[in-house]
Amino acid sequence: MTHAILDGMHIFFTEPTNPDVFAFHEAFADLVALFQRFSYPELLRDQIGRSRGRLDSGTLLSQLALQFGQATGRRSALRDALMRADPSQLASVFEPHERGSLLVAAVFDAYLNIYQGRIADLRRIATGGTGVLPDGDLHPDLVNRMADEAARSARHVLRMCIRAMDYTPPVDITFGEFLRALITADYDLIPADPRRYRIAFIEAFRKWGIYPNNVRTLSEET
Repeated sequence: MTHAILDGMHIFFTEPTNPDVFAFHEAFADLVALFQRFSYPELLRDQIGRSRGRLDSGTLLSQLALQFGQATGRRSALRDALMRADPSQLASVFEPHERGSLLVAAVFDAYLNIYQGRIADLRRIATGGTGVLPDGDLHPDLVNRMADEAARSARHVLRMCIRAMDYTPPVDITFGEFLRALITADYDLIPADPRRYRIAFIEAFRKWGIYPNNVRTLSEET
């Protein structure tokens, strides 16, 4: 469905004028599917309880098409948004799905930083300021609050990504131009950015070696 909507919004994104074009199509569809999963409260609470609030520890929330991947012999999900940042892959990975997974991983890195920032106060309260959760199951109230913050963060990140589509070039898109569009669109809407969401995106894309063209330094202003 996302592929079809994206085709309607940007008809020339079906022209592979550079390696990022088809990869962006795959990545954007995966991002919508990935963050829609955070709208299921029962799944979210279950996974946060199991992972003790650590969404960077490998949960169902970061995996796409688990059953499909297992059925086709992969023994794992078809794709996973949790990946170790490796900027060199941009110069060596060109299959659209695999290359698109690099962009998904960068966006998910930004999401994780945003989520951790939103639950920092909850961890301090729950641990008496140490930040180290005690052994055993988390209190259900803490799980519920963490799940609420995870859902809010996912909605915000997804809306940032969707809003950026009005700021992307009509043809020959690159991952770096998507970052530029994302930051610009969010700045136009919320100039102050009190929670530093834009910084989270810039830093995550930096880790993956994704830069807009003709930008000397990665900063919000440039």
